[in-house]
Amino acid sequence: MAATLDTCSAFEDFYRAERQAIVRAVTSTLNDSDLATESADEAFARAYERWPEVAQMDNPSGWVYRVAVNLGRNRLKRLDLERRKTPPPGRDVPDIDAPPDPAIALALARLPLSLQRVVVLRVLLDWQIDEIAAALGCPRGTVKSRLHRALRRLQSSLDRAA
Repeated sequence: MAATLDTCSAFEDFYRAERQAIVRAVTSTLNDSDLATESADEAFARAYERWPEVAQMDNPSGWVYRVAVNLGRNRLKRLDLERRKTPPPGRDVPDIDAPPDPAIALALARLPLSLQRVVVLRVLLDWQIDEIAAALGCPRGTVKSRLHRALRRLQSSLDRAA
């Protein structure tokens, strides 16, 4: 019984410490705060079900982030809205630490998902390259090249917007 209480307590601490950042990152990746919140909560529920295993991972937050994004993407596919890159007219952009400049949010939304992910994890969550690689399940070099390409594209897009 004590082990169960310790497990619950450890997960509860993890959830409290990471939920807001994960929701913010998934929101920036999917560009939909409601879907991001649902997906993150479902990912946390799955993490709880597997907590002894997830807790032993090098980056449990990365696992939750990846699961949440995958859940959100699958939902978008089912709804045939995968190509939606900007919020529908009349819908507010989420204010959960959204980029202060709408041009940045739009430029980020126009990037392919593989590039969005690395920017969100590096800039928004301030994760290191190794943490991002573990979260996305790809080599460090891939993360570095995607980050380089993404930042170059963002700069180009923002230069054109200015």
